[in-house]
Formats: sequence, C-alpha cells, structure tokens
Amino acid sequence: MAGYQAAGAAAAPSHWTTRAIATVALCFAINMADGVDVTILSFIAPRVQQDWGIGPDVMGTLFSAGLLGMAIGGMFIAPLADQLGRRKVILAALALMSAGMLASGFAASVSQLFVLRVIVGAGIGTVLAAMAALASESAPDRHRSLAVGLVQAGYPFAAVFTGLLVAQLLPIYGWHALLIGAGAITVVLFPLAWVLLSDAVPAQHDGADGEALQGGVRSLFSPLLRARTLALWGAVFFGLMVLYFVVSWITKLAIEAGLSETNGIYAGALYNFGAFTGTVAMSLLAVRVPLGKLVPAMLCGAALAMVWFGSVEMSVAATMATAFLIGVLLQGGYNGVWPLAAETYPSQVRATGIGWAIGIGRSGAIVGPFIGGQMMAAKVALPFLFAAYCVPLLACAACAFAVQRLSRVPAP
Repeated sequence: MAGYQAAGAAAAPSHWTTRAIATVALCFAINMADGVDVTILSFIAPRVQQDWGIGPDVMGTLFSAGLLGMAIGGMFIAPLADQLGRRKVILAALALMSAGMLASGFAASVSQLFVLRVIVGAGIGTVLAAMAALASESAPDRHRSLAVGLVQAGYPFAAVFTGLLVAQLLPIYGWHALLIGAGAITVVLFPLAWVLLSDAVPAQHDGADGEALQGGVRSLFSPLLRARTLALWGAVFFGLMVLYFVVSWITKLAIEAGLSETNGIYAGALYNFGAFTGTVAMSLLAVRVPLGKLVPAMLCGAALAMVWFGSVEMSVAATMATAFLIGVLLQGGYNGVWPLAAETYPSQVRATGIGWAIGIGRSGAIVGPFIGGQMMAAKVALPFLFAAYCVPLLACAACAFAVQRLSRVPAP
C-alpha cells in the first residue's frame, strides 16, 4: 500500500494542529448526532405503535427506511465528496438530516414518516463516509486510524444517553417533540461545520502501479483495488449482519439468558457503553498494532464472549459484565473496519470506497436481525443461536485480515 498511501497522504499534516483536532472533534460530534437520529426511533417505537395503532411489521418497515436511506447516501451521494470536496457534501448531508428530523416531528402518517426516515438515512450514510475520509486526511499519517476510530466512537456514545434521555422525556413531551429536538441538535452543528471544514478537493494521482485513478465507482474495481474492495465489502456485510443482530435483540436475549426485563434493558445499555469503550480502546491500540491484526483479534474474542453468553448460566452481575464485554470486542472490533477502509483507499476515491462499503453493508444489517428473529421464533436453543452468528463474525475477521494484506502493494 506504500505507493498508494503516499498519493493519498501527500497533504496530511506532520503533527496535530488546532484545526485538525477541531475537525476530528466536529466529526465525532456529527457522528453522535447520527447516533441520536438512528437510535431514537427504536426507543420511541412502542409509543409510535400505540399512537398510530400499527403492528411490529409496519414498525419494521419504518426501521428499514433508515437503512435504505443510508445505502442511498453512502453509494450515490457520498462519492460526490471525491469530486466536490468534503465540506460541500458534509454540509449538504447535515441539511438533509436536519430537514428530515425536524419534519419527522410533524409526520402524520406512516408513509410520511417512512419517506422522512429515508431522507435522514441518506444524510447519515453520506456523512459517515465523508467524515471517515475527512478525519483520515486531517490527522498526521501515523494517527490516521486513531482519528477515524475516535470519530466512530461518537455513535455508540450517543446511543447510551439517547435511551436514558428518551426514558425521562417521552412521557412528558411525546415522541413528536423528541424527533424535533433530535433535529435541532443537527441544526446546531451546521454553523460549526460551515466554519471549520475546508473546501479542499482531493487531488488526482496515479496508483502505485502507474495506473491513473480519476475517481468514481469504476476505480474501486481497477486491478489494484478490486480485491481489497471485495474483501472490505465482505467485512462490512458480515460484520453488520452480526452487529445489528446483537443490537436489535440484546435486551430480549439477555432476558432469555435469565435477566428480568429491567435488567435486560440495563444489559442493552451496558452493551452500548462497552461499544463506546471498545471503539476508543481500538483507536488507541491502532497507533501501535496493525488493524489487520487488531480487528480480527477483537472479533474472535467477541465470538468467544458470545458463545459464553449463550451457553453458561451466570449471575446477574456476570451476565451484565459479559454484555459489556461483547460490546467492547464486537463493536470495538467492527468499528476498526472503517479506519482500515480509510487506509486502503487513496484520497481521490476514499469517500467513494467507504460510501459503497456502507451501502453494501446495509444488506447485512437487514439480513442479520431477520435471520435471528426467525431462529428465535423457531425456538432455537440460545447456545446454537449464538454459535451460528459466530460464523459470519469469523468471516468478518478473515475479510478484515485480507483487506490489510491485499493493501500492502509495494511502491514502484
């Protein structure tokens, strides 16, 4: 990867500057807003179902709207950041998110809320890709993985306090007001992004083998990038398949493992706190340990923790601790895929590469919870259920290992 990295990193600062720190901090805050916008629907879902008299199947359709939007944003809007610059596309995505969330607070029907959730998701999918590219390019070369990883930590951090706030505020203000409040958070970030973000457009360079890369989706399948692109897509697909299964069902699974309903909710919150802790830990370790080794090691550890969680009878405290550990290893390890993706692509196709990985990964996010739900409906034993999901988890680890191996292209 040496030749490619030289091309993509030419404008990287040699040390941390005030502007670079502010940019990464802003990206972290925007990712927190993403976390609020995505997770708030799951917390208000029972009240939405009650108010509108809809069943879980219709509510599932509303959940899928956000995933559809994220795929659209990642695959078709985020690549524009490689041609127009990171700033313009991030600002446009923030505007989409703000408008969608604010309007969601006034939605009067399922169809209206579905369309607005697609719009919100499109903004989120766009900023996820563009921010990963921007954070990578803002940081000193040896701290790129740290910067991208810390940005990813904003999402689970927001998930922790969003549930706590919704539990307190929903009975008082209702779900419409909470959606408007979530939109207001994104609006506040817009002027900060306007001031801090640069208008720079990634320069066009030749690849390490002399191959000209002009950007666009076709470049992801050039001879130099094809194998690593497919490996990255595999890592994201299999990783999100497991991640969304656990995130969607962690509370119910904890209850089936022997916890009360209240403690099951706390287990879900502990999982999210573990996800934040693990993502920060991964980011710090990535400065010294290659991501191609660190990510698979964490994911293999997550597989062991999942098997333990589903197979061993434990006390309440031990079950809680295991849920936290799964969050640390599973989401911390999976979030290492994004700095790995930022490393593997040169700057002129970085947002395109990450955006398409986000889009492809949404299918895994849909398949994972669906298969888990079918297995649970079939009364599959908990040990077998968790063991089954270790298979795609280990596939994610293998793909992540392959991405870094394939990215080691010698300089000409």
